[in-house]
Amino acid sequence: MHVYVHDHGSVDVDVGALTGRGEYFVQTETNVLSDSAFLALRFVLSVIILSALILTIRRAILVFVGEQGKHIGKKKSVLIVGNAIICASLFLLREPIASLLENIGGKIGRFVPIITDVWASSMLVGLFYTLISVLALLLLIQIVGALYWFFESRIAAHAAGRGLARITGRAASAYVLKTLSLINRISRTTVLTILILAFAVEVFRFFKGTKPIMEALVASLGIPSRAVGQAILNYLPEMGYLVVIGFLGWGSLKIIKFVFKSVRNGTLIIPGFHPEWASPTYKLLRVVILLFLLMVSLPYLPGAGSQFFQGFSIFVGALVTFGSSGAIGNIMGGITLTYTNAFRLGDFVRIGDTVGFVRERSLLVSRLVTLQNEAVTIPNNAILATSIINYTQLAASTGLVLTVNAGIGYDVDWRTVNRLLIEGARRTEHILPDPPPCVWQTDLGNYAISYQLRAWSNRADLMYETHSKLRANVLDEFNRAGIEIMTPSIFAHRDASGPAIPQEQFPERPAPRGIAVDVQTPRK
Repeated sequence: MHVYVHDHGSVDVDVGALTGRGEYFVQTETNVLSDSAFLALRFVLSVIILSALILTIRRAILVFVGEQGKHIGKKKSVLIVGNAIICASLFLLREPIASLLENIGGKIGRFVPIITDVWASSMLVGLFYTLISVLALLLLIQIVGALYWFFESRIAAHAAGRGLARITGRAASAYVLKTLSLINRISRTTVLTILILAFAVEVFRFFKGTKPIMEALVASLGIPSRAVGQAILNYLPEMGYLVVIGFLGWGSLKIIKFVFKSVRNGTLIIPGFHPEWASPTYKLLRVVILLFLLMVSLPYLPGAGSQFFQGFSIFVGALVTFGSSGAIGNIMGGITLTYTNAFRLGDFVRIGDTVGFVRERSLLVSRLVTLQNEAVTIPNNAILATSIINYTQLAASTGLVLTVNAGIGYDVDWRTVNRLLIEGARRTEHILPDPPPCVWQTDLGNYAISYQLRAWSNRADLMYETHSKLRANVLDEFNRAGIEIMTPSIFAHRDASGPAIPQEQFPERPAPRGIAVDVQTPRK
């Protein structure tokens, strides 16, 4: 048996190998407690250091990159310069300071029983390099925040009409400004993420306990990362083609948008091209250009030659072929309705059995709101298969014709009937005086003459209301004249003692002949 006495008072006893496979060491109770205290101290210090790093980085991001960074002002430059001087000084003096900390760590290890000399020196040196890394990270965070808020202020100034917008006299669109702000935020987040990951890798390498773990992690992720980086570098020429194609497509869309906007506003006149065609034509051309750009860009997309990409393209093509036949028919119907000027938004129309106002017209469907306040959606393909009556199209120019039919007996002079019908039309609101109302005799029936009043109105949206008032006024005129508007066939018997001719047209009519009745006095 061998007894080993250590400097710090622990004793190891070698009792030999009972099975012949090695030696076992029995530690005293003092050594076990010392190791436990050392592990507890390392854990507590690790938690404290990690928490301090997280809180420091979070606070720096909130102050310099968050909303608070917008209000720092001139202090921002002073903080950046001061931090840069401190980082440079510590970096230049890193070797003497590290040597000094190693000596201090050795002395601490000799005076504290639970701490070894090597660990104390390594911990102090690691904390020193961690401090330099933290200051360097804070400096980079300050620079990122300064650049971010500089670009944000330029974008805000351009949106408010200052800066470049004041020089050029033209402000960028809200969409462009939002896109630039989004790119600025994405760049900020990407740079901060890369900086924090690089900082974490370097800090864990400063300590002997975590260095092997971090090196193993970096080694395992190094090969995929290098492969991804190499793939990105190899793809840069293809990306150049995509950039050129995207720029040409963007320029083409801007040009056609300007042209059709000018046509819609009336500043550019194309013979035979109606201004209301500008918006749907622009949308149609935009879809065609985007599809063309997608078709041209496909060979340059990442993985365009892979089997997965080819199989996915076939799958999408099959879905479009078998699942969109009805949609394509409605789209073609919408295009046809657009260029035939069948109706516009706000027109009062009849489509099949549906009467209402046009509230929406798209490439797939058209929506009407009926007089009963019902929203009716009709597919464009179905609209082409039925008749369309547009009451608004000519109402404002030549007028919409409203008719009233009436059957009057032969005993009333037709001139009187015409006068009463026209007088009823003149008393009706929204009936145009020019062209004047007129009356047609449409039929000479067995029992009555059929009259049709024709009056013009320029309000197609009030067609049913005007029609109702017109009938009511005509009825009032006939009632005041003492003329019944009903078919004479309702009489059970006709008085045939005189002709059914107006008195003013046949004044010399013979006197009515009575029926001879022989009355005999009964004999007594």
